Amino acid sequence: MDVLTPVEASQLADWYWRIRGDISMLPSYADQNFRIRSDAGDYVLKVANPSWSRMDLDLENQAMMTLAEREPALRWPQVLCALNGQHLLTFPIGGQIRQVRILSFVPGRTYADVIGSLAPAQRAVLHESLGGAVGRLTRGLQDFQHPAADRLHDWNLMRLPALHDEMAHIDDAALQAMVQAHVDVFCERLPSWHENLPVTVLHNDANDLNVIVALDDGDPCVNAVIDFGDMCTSFRLADLAIACVYAMQHEADPVACARTIVRGYVAQCPLRRTELEALQTFILARLCHSVLMATRAHREAPDNPFIMVSQQGVRRLLRHLAGVDRDAIVRPFLESSHD
Repeated sequence: MDVLTPVEASQLADWYWRIRGDISMLPSYADQNFRIRSDAGDYVLKVANPSWSRMDLDLENQAMMTLAEREPALRWPQVLCALNGQHLLTFPIGGQIRQVRILSFVPGRTYADVIGSLAPAQRAVLHESLGGAVGRLTRGLQDFQHPAADRLHDWNLMRLPALHDEMAHIDDAALQAMVQAHVDVFCERLPSWHENLPVTVLHNDANDLNVIVALDDGDPCVNAVIDFGDMCTSFRLADLAIACVYAMQHEADPVACARTIVRGYVAQCPLRRTELEALQTFILARLCHSVLMATRAHREAPDNPFIMVSQQGVRRLLRHLAGVDRDAIVRPFLESSHD
């Protein structure tokens, strides 16, 4: 249920941020978002769902402010401070306490919307740009710390073992066996990875709807990564694996796509050899994670048809990679890498 009308949202923006302009509602899964078109630029007023704590949202804002300072080459959402100097305001709205903030609106189109219309050469350019953007994201959050980042998050790959019981509910026996095999490999290696792989605060959701692409006169390039709601502390490698998972689903040659993404990434954020060796296992684990999360969601809401529709690309890629050599993606990089 909507808690604010556009008129009321416009009044909040004016009273507390002195932002005035044409306002319209934006789609959102759980929050309420408004786009404001003003003479000074476009903004998004975000009214958070009550389930989001102030610390959760402070984590997102602090991360975006850190990235804006450290990695200005990309157009991260800019966090606007209100007249009182605060970047997160608390109001009683609709009978509940709500957190309200304003971010700059990032222009461009989503990766998912753009990729299908590009020629092969342009797709490769965009893949490398995506890798570079995620590399900047990782580099920009290096040493970033926040108490809320250590929260338990269902989409944290470190928590994949907690989904093990969902295996029995996968409706396809061959797929179930495949997921079981890859999850077992990942879980067996977890203790060693905890000791040997870098851990940091992650964006954790560089999917094809959260990557914004600029299509100016030249080649397409990633303009920004948005939506920091899934942030958590996990293996540094996970952000690259997640970006690969979503981009690869759009390609007839997913291995070549991932190689190009990795090339763009390591140009901005070099990886250890141990991370390169683990990447393909991480990609497979993220695909399995997605299957298990969807299986649980479908079990809890069997009448929602969209849950399993989104799984088609995930399952197709998982089956494809199951027959690929485990070093296929990273072999060119292993030949020149060192720890």
